[in-house]
Amino acid sequence: MKLRSLTLSNVRKFAGQTATISNIGDGVSVVSEANEFGKSTFFDALHALFFLKYGAATREVKSLQPRAGGAVRVAAQIELPTGVFTLEKSFLAQKRASVKDSSGNLIALDDEAERWIADLMGNGIEGPAGLLWVRQGITALEPAGNTGADKTEKERLLGARRDLLSSVAGEIDMVTGGRRMDRVIEAAGQALGRLATATGQPKANGPWKDAQLEAHAHAVRHEELDQLCRSLTDALTQRREVAARLEVLQAPGAAEALTDDLEKAQAVHSAAKAHADKLAQMRDQAALRQLELDSVKGRLDSLIAAALGYEAAKDGLDQATAAHVDASEKAQDADTQTDTAQAALTQAASALTRAAAAKEAVQQDALRTHAQEKYDQLRGLMAQVAGKRSQLEQANALLATQSVTAQALSRIETAQANMVRAKAEIASGAVQLQLSYEGTQKITVGGAALEAGTHALVQRQVMELPGIGRMTLDPGNATADMAAVTAAQTEFTAGLKVVGVADLDAARQAAAKRSETTAEIALLKNVLETLAPQGVEHVQAAEAQALAQLESLKVSAAEEPVDPVAVAQQMEAAQAAQAEAQMHYDRSRDRRDAARAALARAAALRDAAQAAYQTAVAAYGAPETFSERKSEAARACSVAEVAAQDARTAVETLQAQAPDLAMAQADLARATSALDNAREERTRLATRIADLGATIRARAEDGVEEKRDEVAGLLQAAQEREARFAHEAAGLMLLVDTLRTKRGAAQEAYFGPVQQELAPLLALLHADAALSFDPASMLPQGLVRGGADEAVEMLSGGTQEQIAILTRLAFARLFARQGKPMPIILDDALVYSDDSRIIAMFTALHRVAADQQVIVFSCRQMAFAGLGGTRPTVEIAQDR
Repeated sequence: MKLRSLTLSNVRKFAGQTATISNIGDGVSVVSEANEFGKSTFFDALHALFFLKYGAATREVKSLQPRAGGAVRVAAQIELPTGVFTLEKSFLAQKRASVKDSSGNLIALDDEAERWIADLMGNGIEGPAGLLWVRQGITALEPAGNTGADKTEKERLLGARRDLLSSVAGEIDMVTGGRRMDRVIEAAGQALGRLATATGQPKANGPWKDAQLEAHAHAVRHEELDQLCRSLTDALTQRREVAARLEVLQAPGAAEALTDDLEKAQAVHSAAKAHADKLAQMRDQAALRQLELDSVKGRLDSLIAAALGYEAAKDGLDQATAAHVDASEKAQDADTQTDTAQAALTQAASALTRAAAAKEAVQQDALRTHAQEKYDQLRGLMAQVAGKRSQLEQANALLATQSVTAQALSRIETAQANMVRAKAEIASGAVQLQLSYEGTQKITVGGAALEAGTHALVQRQVMELPGIGRMTLDPGNATADMAAVTAAQTEFTAGLKVVGVADLDAARQAAAKRSETTAEIALLKNVLETLAPQGVEHVQAAEAQALAQLESLKVSAAEEPVDPVAVAQQMEAAQAAQAEAQMHYDRSRDRRDAARAALARAAALRDAAQAAYQTAVAAYGAPETFSERKSEAARACSVAEVAAQDARTAVETLQAQAPDLAMAQADLARATSALDNAREERTRLATRIADLGATIRARAEDGVEEKRDEVAGLLQAAQEREARFAHEAAGLMLLVDTLRTKRGAAQEAYFGPVQQELAPLLALLHADAALSFDPASMLPQGLVRGGADEAVEMLSGGTQEQIAILTRLAFARLFARQGKPMPIILDDALVYSDDSRIIAMFTALHRVAADQQVIVFSCRQMAFAGLGGTRPTVEIAQDR
């Protein structure tokens, strides 16, 4: 089963609200929120959904209802191998239970829904969830108290563990036997003690040990004699084999056959070598004839190409000469037309010059009028600029007297905030002393009585206890925090002193006035920027330039007024005439330039054609001898082709008849080595026969076979006695071990699967460590590491916490092995683990999460950042 979402409506602190945790992943999912967020509320609601009846009104159910009352609703979406289902229960005011599939279809309602959920959870609270769902504050595997409720909870958890481990180990028969079994074990042990040691080995000076030593001595002697006999047999066999091989090698005609074989191989190799040399010579001749053929073909191809090039060059020269004559005539016509157009353009330009002079006189009068207007405008603008400039200088002088800048105020406010924060940190981190009195005497500090109640200690305090003595309380790091407060106070006072104000309010008022002056200066600068965007000097320069321009313009000398319209019309007519004349001239000039360019190209093409013709004539040679030279080259080509083909045919014939030279070389090497090996083997075999004869004679004289048979009889008798005693000891040991181990078989069968799953998890925290289990409670009772067994209750709180969680993870993997994976839910379960151990615990959670779902609730947001995993979505909405 995997939990995908959980929804609470009107549950405890979520009164009138709906709180949802969704997007819960397959592996590790972490809900990390601050204290009082409601994590335990989610856990208790989930517990009620799966294990409390929808019609119940117990204290546990009522604890889910907010003070305002109303119906309590809890819903969860779960994923099973058969699909996705939604479980929902409503308690108290509206009692209802339902199970729906992923399409929203109702599967079970009320009591039927309760049975559906009970079947899903197996044994309910006695099943997997009883071991794998850990409430906040319960870090051990069972309650530590001795109240009636604690004892009931212990019995319930013990039953869950027994059910789990029994299903893994199978049915275990318990064998006790009482005193009769004790007597049997004792008698068997005494009988075994006469024969064997505690480790099951033969006992010194005992009958089993004596028989064993005697059998060993006979076995050693028998092995020695048997080895001698085997060596004698091997020597005889080898001498027969060597003699037979030597007889074959020394047979009449054997050496001559190897010599004849070698001579034949040498003859074949010589013939193949000579044929290969002849073939190489013929290949060289064929290559030479091919080179001669290629040369003759090249000469013939050159003559044919020269003839074609000569005809093409002659035609090209004729065409280029005709084109050059035509281009020369066109260039002369274009020069004449250009001269005519240039004369017309000169006349139009003179008329335009006269019209422009008349227009210039009219424009001078208009420019003088405009210059006068511009000068008057700039003189007025300069007066405005001078006034604003004076106001700006006064504002800058006022700003110089105001010392509280925004930066200075920020530093003062920052120092004041640091001082407030340091004081708050001291208050939040101070040691809290809760004091109450029963009598009239009171504790004094510095002579003053310390009243009852809660006191925050931020620095070292010496207290006088009447009738007892003196007590000193040192909060430790709080002294460093007081230093931070003093430093912040000093920085704040220094900041006020620098700007010359008494307090923060005065500094803020002075800064506000400076800000107003700064705003006024900015406004004046903007006005000046608008009036004189390029500066006052630029306006002054523009005024002077306008005056100079006005003075430079002359008054018109015309005695009578001139009509500007008529002058403009004359100017436009002259411009049109000049433009038309210019257009005709440009066109004629372009045609002239094009004609000249065409003439140049035609001349270049003619020269190129002339050069190509000369080159073709040189390659073609004398025309009267060309046919004879071509015929002679064709005849030479035919002769060379016949010679080349004959050479190729001769190469192919020799190659087809060539013997296999590589095979001949290999056969020669074989025959040579065979003859050499036969000579060496005859010498070696003769020496070997002599050595084997000496060995055989030495062994036969000692009579080793008779001695071996005698020792074999003695060995058999000793081994029979040893086997009888060994069988008797084994039977006694089997009887004792069976009776002793039968009693603990059930417990070992229980603890074996847990240890198997726990070993890799425990190794993450303690290398080469193991847990020992209490047979009665079926819980870890000791941690074995470094050869020492430490009781669990003597370990630190963090280590006890880690062992408890690792044991739960081992239980979870056992459930997964049974095909019943259940989510592991931990509500602030890691409380006492240090930084390094908590990372190892995170790794253990991820290892288990590879097979099943792990959901972790925690308020330690920083510490659990390293856990990784997915972060489900948490949403809280107000009910309508």
